[in-house]
Amino acid sequence: METPEVHTPHAPHHGGLPRWLELVITVTALITSISSIAIAVHHGSIMEKLVQANSIPYLQGGFSDATPAGEKVLSLDLLNRGVGPAHEKSLRVKVGDRYVKSLSEFFSASLGPEHASRAKEVLHPLWNRVPTRFVPAGQEQFVFPPAKDHENSELWDLLQKDQERWNVEFCYCSVFQDCWNVRSKWTEPEHVKECRRDELSEFIP
Repeated sequence: METPEVHTPHAPHHGGLPRWLELVITVTALITSISSIAIAVHHGSIMEKLVQANSIPYLQGGFSDATPAGEKVLSLDLLNRGVGPAHEKSLRVKVGDRYVKSLSEFFSASLGPEHASRAKEVLHPLWNRVPTRFVPAGQEQFVFPPAKDHENSELWDLLQKDQERWNVEFCYCSVFQDCWNVRSKWTEPEHVKECRRDELSEFIP
């Protein structure tokens, strides 16, 4: 008599994926999510740097004795050659080794006390007396610009001859509060944490 054949029952198949494949898909999805977050953060950092790069000012300060049109004007100007606005927060002017705080002190240090009071009268300088200045990209602001005329030509010429002893120091920041200090009209801007004013030597015409 033959023994009946017994079949071992198989676990019911519900159409699901094998566990190893489900694990692979889960790990892949997790890696994809993490990669997407990392790419987004990196992209955001690049965009922030790009915006900052497109907002960097480059402020230059110095003295000139003529305008582009050829007019004789002794001026102290701040020119922004950068791509972003510059906030000038500190300005100091030297004549020789002495800081001067006003136009009267400037004339006195350059021409001597005997000519200082008359120089301020006959040179008729305009001046920008604000303690700080905001200079848009590609633009300039004057600090003082005495023009030459028949009345003041003698003192104007004396003042012009003293230009070699004049120096200017200033500090400015971008809209993102990145700051640069310029130690003289001959040096490049130096990156600093912040601009600090020294009221004992700040120049306000």
